[in-house]
Amino acid sequence: MRDKLVVGILRETKAAERRAPVTPQDVEWLVKRDVAVEVESSPTRIFKDDDYKRNGARVVDRFRQAGLLLGIKEPRVKDLYPKKIYMVFSHTSKGQLQNIPLLKACLKQGITLVDYEKIVDVYHRRLVYFGKFAGICGVLDSLHYFGKKLERQGIKNPFVLIKPASQYSSLQSAKRAVAEVYERIERQGLDKRLTPFIIGITGHGNVSRGAQEILSGLNPLDIHPQNMLRFVAHQKKERRGIYKIVFLREEKFRAKNGSGYYFEEYLKNPGQFESNLDVYLPHLNVLINTSYWDKRYPRLVTKKMVERLSRLNPFRLEFIGDITCDVNGSIELTYKATTPQNPVFTYATQRRQYVDGFQAQGVTILAVDNLPSELPKDASLEFSRSIRDYVYQIALHGATDVTQHAALPAEIRRAVITQRHKLTKDFAYLKKYA
Repeated sequence: MRDKLVVGILRETKAAERRAPVTPQDVEWLVKRDVAVEVESSPTRIFKDDDYKRNGARVVDRFRQAGLLLGIKEPRVKDLYPKKIYMVFSHTSKGQLQNIPLLKACLKQGITLVDYEKIVDVYHRRLVYFGKFAGICGVLDSLHYFGKKLERQGIKNPFVLIKPASQYSSLQSAKRAVAEVYERIERQGLDKRLTPFIIGITGHGNVSRGAQEILSGLNPLDIHPQNMLRFVAHQKKERRGIYKIVFLREEKFRAKNGSGYYFEEYLKNPGQFESNLDVYLPHLNVLINTSYWDKRYPRLVTKKMVERLSRLNPFRLEFIGDITCDVNGSIELTYKATTPQNPVFTYATQRRQYVDGFQAQGVTILAVDNLPSELPKDASLEFSRSIRDYVYQIALHGATDVTQHAALPAEIRRAVITQRHKLTKDFAYLKKYA
């Protein structure tokens, strides 16, 4: 029988990253099942070194015995431990240019790379994710900075009462703050320049569900996109309501030849379709983007679209919370990822220039790429519960050859990108990058 693997919890090196893949309570759960745990000491992690030590882990400056290394964000190449198993969000599966050096290093150093993003069921639904908290934090931050932008324009609004997610001690305290804003709107209403107040959401996955969980505190009324133009015409004076539109695929895209939208055809020939959001954008106050995107698919919002629409009267779109944060992706205006310290920039449509902050006239974009780290404790607790059993099974079986170990769950075996200096079969398409 193989020896059990020692589990190691990596020190995160990305700026402002405070999450942990496994909590001290789940470390105790592993230790009680005879799985040893080492934890790289970290002054910034949401859980203190002593919390792990009290729950049975050994705190180290560098790993001594750990063979299964767990992290959140992609590690730096210079910090890699050769011939280990890494479970992280590697951001390599789309051939992301910024992480090609990491992919090459994993191949060269014989690292087995398991990507959380690729742990999916037979229907390709993700089983391990922070998406819900990306949606939660993204909406909190978007409403806050949208409110600050309005305030600078001289428009009084209650959204300034919502703080960035990082300033809340817990998800529950953030929800209480949103509920207070709803009560303020009920009592005082919104400035008539903002009405009817409509938030649009793209996407239906975990990120969208998190975004809608926060928005539910504003008690929004759902509008079907097909009814939006008629609704706007009749509800201009409605000052005490928030309205929400969740766009379906057939509302987001249209065939370039005018033949209508058919999902099967879209999947086969995405290049024959284009965004249909130009119909709706002029009437939204805020757009929250949570849609999956890769280079095969048409963009949802382009520069030309926004430049053209901004000349219309009215054009009400002030803010895009690009929670998906694909640089130059579905929201073409997202030309860079931002940080919680400098979270937004504005595309000044008349000048066709980008300006940091929300002071310029134009569409302001939030594009923070590690939003769940703003509620690190709540996010870590939920994430740890989702990976704990997988970690235990790999460690228990001493599974250094993860893809070949039949005792491991199929979803883990399918999530291996590199192993023994090679790309695995499902990720052979990355050879052109590596």
